[in-house]
Amino acid sequence: MTFFADLEPLGYFGPEIARVCVAVGWLDRQMPFTTGPTDARVFQRLQELLRDPFEPFVAAGGHGCNICQFVPESSSGANLFVPATGFLFVAPGLILHYVNAHQYRPPSSFVDAVMSCPDTRSIDYKRRFLENGGREIVRLANS
Repeated sequence: MTFFADLEPLGYFGPEIARVCVAVGWLDRQMPFTTGPTDARVFQRLQELLRDPFEPFVAAGGHGCNICQFVPESSSGANLFVPATGFLFVAPGLILHYVNAHQYRPPSSFVDAVMSCPDTRSIDYKRRFLENGGREIVRLANS
């Protein structure tokens, strides 16, 4: 998977989208990442949000964990868009595996946004998505 430092613009989907998307959980074994305890409620909320995530466009392919010592135990092609104030956090679906298996500790600002994020298929989520950068993503995806 491509590495992006936490809380940096996410260039994975292109430079235009990077203006409104902030990376969280785009880890790589060659790069250090924050570890420590994560509240079980945060993990459970991430599970709920990733059960049926809203994705404004589809990226081809999935990624396996390259932090696992021998064989990647997890793979995901999903991405989680979490509305914040004026931007969207974007985490790969592997964030669940990273928290669970590798004790990755996401930034507190992301945790706060996750805990206040509405269900990804709700109207409230769609409104917050659009208000915090999603309009730009939809515009670019449809151009």
